[in-house]
Amino acid sequence: MDERTSPLKNLLKNIINDLGAQKNVTEEEIGNIWGEAAGENAAKHSQPVSLKGTIITVNVDGSSWLYQLTTEKKEIMRRLNECLRDKK
Repeated sequence: MDERTSPLKNLLKNIINDLGAQKNVTEEEIGNIWGEAAGENAAKHSQPVSLKGTIITVNVDGSSWLYQLTTEKKEIMRRLNECLRDKK
């Protein structure tokens, strides 16, 4: 490979990586839309605390809210995905 093309290749690789990074969901984004996704009442009793890969960990303030959110898990995930359309 020619020395002159290496910086260009590295620049393109960095740009592509930066664009991909912008499409990943952050914990902050999940927290910002949690009320919309879980519902305002449920959001008063729950809070997302971490995002690792595709797993969101949510703290709740009681077993009844754990049950409620568990039964609504698919719908909450659908709404999260809808709010974060362009993100992974």
